[in-house]
Amino acid sequence: MRDTLRTRMGWLHEWVGFLGGLILVVTFTGGSLALFDTELTRWMQPELSRYHPEPMSDAALNQVGYIAAELREKGENAFITLPTPRDPIIRIQHFNGHAFIGTAYSPVDGYPFQTRQTGGGQLFFDLHHSLYYGPFWGNMLTEIAAVGLLIAVGSGIVIHFRSLFSDLLLFRPFASRTRAWMDAHILAGVLFLPFMVMMAYTGAVIHAPRLFPMFGSAHHGRPGGHEHPHAPHGQSGAAPAWTERTPLSAPLAPMFHQAETQFGAGSIGLVLFDKGKVSMTKADSASFALSRDHAEFSDRDGSLLKVVTVPDTLHRISGVLRGLHFIRWAPLPLRWLYFLSGIVGSVMMSGGLVLFLMKHRSKKAKTFLFRLAETLAMAVTTGLPLACLAYFWANRLFWSDLPGREVFEIRAFFCVWAAALLHGAIRSFGRTPHRGWNEQCVVFAAFAIALFPLDLLTRSVTGLLSGFDVYKAVDLTAMTTGLMAFLIHRRLVAL
Repeated sequence: MRDTLRTRMGWLHEWVGFLGGLILVVTFTGGSLALFDTELTRWMQPELSRYHPEPMSDAALNQVGYIAAELREKGENAFITLPTPRDPIIRIQHFNGHAFIGTAYSPVDGYPFQTRQTGGGQLFFDLHHSLYYGPFWGNMLTEIAAVGLLIAVGSGIVIHFRSLFSDLLLFRPFASRTRAWMDAHILAGVLFLPFMVMMAYTGAVIHAPRLFPMFGSAHHGRPGGHEHPHAPHGQSGAAPAWTERTPLSAPLAPMFHQAETQFGAGSIGLVLFDKGKVSMTKADSASFALSRDHAEFSDRDGSLLKVVTVPDTLHRISGVLRGLHFIRWAPLPLRWLYFLSGIVGSVMMSGGLVLFLMKHRSKKAKTFLFRLAETLAMAVTTGLPLACLAYFWANRLFWSDLPGREVFEIRAFFCVWAAALLHGAIRSFGRTPHRGWNEQCVVFAAFAIALFPLDLLTRSVTGLLSGFDVYKAVDLTAMTTGLMAFLIHRRLVAL
């Protein structure tokens, strides 16, 4: 009976793991990068590398508030994000359908910085949240994949329960390639089991109200920044010419200080405007439980209208689950731990895809479905990282004042991903499928290592050897993954 159960669980783990893994590799990779989407956006605006963080002045906040009011009178649904340690500038932004774009302003005097337009790290959140496909069908696929992950985890525990503790101590990288991949897959799965279960469960709960309205509504914010309640399709994010302005609403600074007395110093991160009201909203990083607590003011005289907080226990629990999933509140070491856990999870699932192909290659290598499976596995395992690199390269190679350049960056991402899919199909349906894996790994490694010199050549570099900033962090992380790709491709030779 027990062996029959393990056999059945093996079949379930294998097929649910492969089909779900194709989606989960994308969501885990996108989610891992989205943990640092604010930093990635700063890297993709190299003009800001010359800026040194300074405290925000009341004059700068009022000036930016007047600019935002003018833009709204012109029909642009603009909102303001306030400085944080991760992004120490003021931004006026709008939603263009996929990304929050706009103009950066000095927190000292409110003067606009001349920065390139970019979707930045928002792309990776969209991949994680909805596969970039849309708010319903994309969320439905990620929801199904999250449930599939829980099923795969449960069936995997049943399969390996007898040897669970020995698997924790045993890793044979120099054994046969199948054994080495199996050991790595099991070891990563066991060590990071709590993290993957937690992310799958909280992700499923977060999507549930959107997909099943009978469970009630919930906040839907992106982990990498700030949510605009109406997700409008705005106009160009460029600021009007710099001139003296007549106030179109009450100054924001008194509202800001009054809101801080309600929620605490440094807790306000977002300024929203709506029908005669200004909302000073708590930043996602202000507390463990992610909420949209805010103070509403009249935009005419600045008087406090009301304070809105989490209404009940159910919404508090939802906020806690969102806080666990998005960790906007977390210090840098914990976000790095989440990042590494997410990457290991992605590698573990990629290893599962490779093991699936290894198991069935001897009998089904020439069938259409097997070749299609290998093409898709290659596209998400090696093609997706290539596309992510193409996104960063496009950001630096497209000229900074290109109209609609944020759209071209995203097109570059999907074009390279499509090219990797086509290349994988050519190799998988040809006679040398293993060469497809190796070629994509080598190309990824070369361009990942070359990202560092590209960064140095395309921005103003000062204090190269002093301090550790976001630019060095991104460059060194890319270089590390490139070096790892050179090592991994050697294990793919005999797939």
